[in-house]
Amino acid sequence: MSGDRVWQYGAGSVGKAKHTGHGDIVVGGKTVGATGAGPSVEALLRAIEHIRPHLDENDRAEVDAVAESIAEETSIERRRSLVRRVSGVAALAGEAGLPVIAAATALLGG
Repeated sequence: MSGDRVWQYGAGSVGKAKHTGHGDIVVGGKTVGATGAGPSVEALLRAIEHIRPHLDENDRAEVDAVAESIAEETSIERRRSLVRRVSGVAALAGEAGLPVIAAATALLGG
């Protein structure tokens, strides 16, 4: 007796899918689980661009790495963690960081 082992991880998992023809196996669309970069993400990225001149070299590098990851991230929980990281740097930037904090709050639904 043989059996298949199926592990499912993350949003959009569909379990075992058998393909007997040609073409893609599509369940719920090709972007299942992807959240995309919506208007809230775009607003945050614009705010991050405006704060960059107010940061030192290390903070700028941190914010740049996080901004790139936020734009590409499809996991809601991972994106939330990244937004919190960039918000922490923005908070330390004082008044210049307020637009980033406002955009982050809007993105996180708070």
